[in-house]
Amino acid sequence: MSLKLDENIKNTALHVAIIPDGNRRWATNKGLPPILGHKKGAENFEILCDAAKDLGVKCITLWGFSTENWKRTEDEVENVFNLARELIKKFSKKCIDEKIRLIHLGRKDRFPPDLTKLMNEMVEETKSFVNFIIGIAADYGGHDELIRALTKIREKGLELNDENIENYLDTSEMPQIDLIIRTGGEVRLSGFMSWQSAYAELYFTDTLFPDFGPEELKKALESFSKRDRRYGGNSTEQVNSQ
Repeated sequence: MSLKLDENIKNTALHVAIIPDGNRRWATNKGLPPILGHKKGAENFEILCDAAKDLGVKCITLWGFSTENWKRTEDEVENVFNLARELIKKFSKKCIDEKIRLIHLGRKDRFPPDLTKLMNEMVEETKSFVNFIIGIAADYGGHDELIRALTKIREKGLELNDENIENYLDTSEMPQIDLIIRTGGEVRLSGFMSWQSAYAELYFTDTLFPDFGPEELKKALESFSKRDRRYGGNSTEQVNSQ
């Protein structure tokens, strides 16, 4: 099967956000330690970024570490940080070579200083690139994001309205989210993109994230292309018939 959408498909998701559930279960099923599941998931994300570009997506966001993940064991959290250090160094070359912009979504005050420095440097080095955008949601929670945005609006004495809220969200420099994919079988968003998910289409799959490859992504995008997005108004068919 070709990694191209049917040429008749005109409704393409430009910004896809992924909740990559199932890394630890994937490892457990294979008798492996959890960190190897996270590593496999990270490797898969790099593959999905390339596939997304081939499929016409302009921006892809991954929820890599939630504000709730601090509750995991100290060893697992440290292992995830070590993996993040390796991946950022590896990913930085790819982003620079391919003119990909990296944006960090989430808190910036709780990671180890060296990890924060690596992330900030990569964000700064790629901020002028426009070929493709990769969002990494790390120490991210939708409620936390809203609290931070509302706090900034209050501190600046601005009016509380949709425009100002969106200007202070972590996604303020990204396209509107069109499609949210959750792997691993759970049918909920767990607070991911609490504001931005209002009119996003949702796609849930039982496939564990390390097994969610390019063909699975293509299937999700084809499902999206068949949706009639109303944004609270009439369907396309109703509008055309009037």
